[in-house]
Amino acid sequence: MINFDRIAIDDGRHLPKVVIDEDASTAAGAARHRVTCSCGRMSAALAVTGEGALAAHLAHAATKTEPTKGPQWLPVGVRLALLVLAMLAIWVGCYIAGEALADGSKIIVGGAALVGFSLAFALMVAMRRYIAPTRV
Repeated sequence: MINFDRIAIDDGRHLPKVVIDEDASTAAGAARHRVTCSCGRMSAALAVTGEGALAAHLAHAATKTEPTKGPQWLPVGVRLALLVLAMLAIWVGCYIAGEALADGSKIIVGGAALVGFSLAFALMVAMRRYIAPTRV
């Protein structure tokens, strides 16, 4: 079973910037990595390896996670299932409307299907903060 409660949406506000610190590397005799965050709220952390630097950044990003805006009593998996059902209903509704208006024209049916896909994915983007936790 997939644990959807650990999914967090990252809107690109927390991108790691890992560089090799030449001063610390020269003093230690080995490569030392320094990591900062693109949000500007993380103090520069010094790590021995690149993996350690990324782990320090991941710890920083994890502290900036806010809870979902959706109802807490409804699990994330159920919210995802409801979103998929709503997207499917939108697409099917647009397809049926296209069939009703088409009079045998495949272009109108295809256009209605594309409009349905566009509206369904627009709903997904609009509802993402209600489904999973977001990083601030």
